[in-house]
Amino acid sequence: MSRILDDDIQDIAVEAGALVLESGGETYRSEETVVRVAESLGARDVHSFVTPTVVIFSWVNDSGRHFMNMKRIYSRVNNLRKLALVNDLSRKLEWSGRTEDPKHLREELFKIENAPVYPSWFIIFAAAFSSMFFTFMFGGSFTDGLYAFCYGFFLRIMVMFLERTPLNSFIVSLLSGSLVSILAESSVLLPFFIHKDIVMIGTLMQVVPGLALVNAIRDLMAGDLMAGSARLVEAVMIAGGLSVGAVSGLLMTGIL
Repeated sequence: MSRILDDDIQDIAVEAGALVLESGGETYRSEETVVRVAESLGARDVHSFVTPTVVIFSWVNDSGRHFMNMKRIYSRVNNLRKLALVNDLSRKLEWSGRTEDPKHLREELFKIENAPVYPSWFIIFAAAFSSMFFTFMFGGSFTDGLYAFCYGFFLRIMVMFLERTPLNSFIVSLLSGSLVSILAESSVLLPFFIHKDIVMIGTLMQVVPGLALVNAIRDLMAGDLMAGSARLVEAVMIAGGLSVGAVSGLLMTGIL
């Protein structure tokens, strides 16, 4: 087994915590992961401070020397599979102690970071079906559901395209709300009657920041006031972008 160097400890611990955060995990879960991994590899007096945009980690080695490392977080997505894999790896480390090869751990983290996701066509159709069933949940008719399926299909395609651009989440939400409202208002050109408000709400539910809001509340309850407040503001901004975009689309189609 390779000797666990100081650089290995801090790099592996910070990378594990960053993966949790980048995959949509809560702030306290990322901090716990960093501490759990570092202590399992032999670090002492471990402290971790995490916000939605940075992971900071300090510790002391066996010789009493202090270290600190950090990693900036630029993007966050919702990937519960990666989150579960990182959590499983950290717990295995905690149970096994200092028995893992650092090279093997780096390979495991690399595999998790590059784990395959669902194909694009599956995500698009899943989003479309979710829009349809949300419409049914809000009391929409079968025709409303079919329209919501189509609108949700095009909405997810646009969102997946915009996520590859440098646009921030607020602009993406703004454009999403505009697209759905324009599509709903354009339905008057078609022969079937639909409840436009129900269809719009059902379609937009797939991009409502529900997980971000839940994580914000959980962080606040865990005592991470700064991180929880930041996540809460982010969720409110995304919801505000959806609302402003929807109203803008309605005004635009009304003028036309």
